Amino acid sequence: MNRYTNREIGAHIAMARGFPKEFVDSGRYMMFLWNDGAQVISLYIDDRKIELEPYHLLCTTYLHKVHIDKFGENLRSLFFNREFYCVHTYDSEVSCNGLLFFGSNSSPVLKLDQDETRRLKTLFSVLEEEFSVADANQEEMLRILLKRLIIRCTRLAKDQILKSNENQSDIDLIRSFNVLVEEHFKTKKSVGEYAELMYKSPKTITNIFSKYSEDSPLRVIHNRVIMEAKRMLFYTDKTAKEVGYELGYSDPAQFSKLFKNHTGMTTTEFKNQKDQLPLG
Repeated sequence: MNRYTNREIGAHIAMARGFPKEFVDSGRYMMFLWNDGAQVISLYIDDRKIELEPYHLLCTTYLHKVHIDKFGENLRSLFFNREFYCVHTYDSEVSCNGLLFFGSNSSPVLKLDQDETRRLKTLFSVLEEEFSVADANQEEMLRILLKRLIIRCTRLAKDQILKSNENQSDIDLIRSFNVLVEEHFKTKKSVGEYAELMYKSPKTITNIFSKYSEDSPLRVIHNRVIMEAKRMLFYTDKTAKEVGYELGYSDPAQFSKLFKNHTGMTTTEFKNQKDQLPLG
């Protein structure tokens, strides 16, 4: 494994073959997981099973728990923490926030064609070389290369996740909405509340989402609530009532109905799956 650490500020970036145990359940790292082999890799992001096809790349965050049974030498992984590069603070540099990370598709999977695969292999090779250069410019060089990777993946995400990417202001609105949902999903549950924060009308936001996204803005809000609910039901001993209350639902029946409508099962049925999935 290649790694760089700046202990003064706690900045860390690492690149490895496989998925090192020290990064499992760390709760600190943004991740790129790339299958550059010929076999499918099965993995779980929380309760969601993903079949990572050859030459597909997955982006995920410190919010998620990742479990991979077998990957051999096919999986290449890159990890970095907020101290090394904060996608919130420097979104103007890479335009990934709310799309590549913290978007309505919480762990997007990107397909690489032959040209993108070649570019990514070259970029990973340059990164690997830079990890071995211990001088005053190493950290900044690694950060520049990481930004280049993020930008390339963001471009792919715009093409593959959104229906169109012709209007940058509309794309930025969707990204901003997704980021605000990430910040306020426990307290704000309606499109109107987010529209007020964005100084837009709910109709404007809904119309833009219908042009570019498979999900409606209300669905984005509900998806984020359900994702957090699943995590709390799996990884804590809290009751469904306690989970609902923490997520902003004073009426347990309202939360239970939302959960059942989105997952097709009750909170109890979902919690009972814990022993059936390789998580925790």
